[in-house]
Amino acid sequence: MGLTSEQVHWIFGAALVMGALLLLLRALGRLEGRWVDFVVPGLLGLLGVELLLDPLVHGTAGPGNYAKETAQHFALGGVLIAASAAEFVRVIRRREGLLWRIPLVASLLIAAGVFLFHAQHDSNVPMLLLMTQHRVIGATLIAAAIAAFLTASEETSSPRRSLAFPLLILVLGAEFLIYTEGGSIFGSSAPQGSSRMGH
Repeated sequence: MGLTSEQVHWIFGAALVMGALLLLLRALGRLEGRWVDFVVPGLLGLLGVELLLDPLVHGTAGPGNYAKETAQHFALGGVLIAASAAEFVRVIRRREGLLWRIPLVASLLIAAGVFLFHAQHDSNVPMLLLMTQHRVIGATLIAAAIAAFLTASEETSSPRRSLAFPLLILVLGAEFLIYTEGGSIFGSSAPQGSSRMGH
């Protein structure tokens, strides 16, 4: 497909923002319908599949020094797809409670770990900026996992729900939308160092 790493992050951000807005409208009692319950498993599945297809998505636009990142993306993609399947079963069976939310919470924590210790590829911005962006995303994922854990006992029949989880997903989406590797708000700058080995 020839998408750059930045573009993939922005697409993730747009999907997360749209999903978060739907969840927020439901939490505020402005949106009804059982279909909204499928937003979270749908997002998990969509993002998981993209991560598994990451090399095809990038094609010739793939960044340099990308092998370690690809391995992390494959592993995370598998985790998200498994969590998506568990969430689909939970929604279909109308189950609530902590036990049924463990897959979602665990997948968010695993994703947080991947972002906190994300390998880095070659780019046109300093390594510090890349590391900071990924670690902020990781911290937001931890907060979202905590919110999902704390609201696990909510009943599906309740028209109003906690705003914490959808607000954190909205923040997460915004973080992906402003993600940069030198091709957006920072323009193009010379890379600092010839290698991006990870952190």
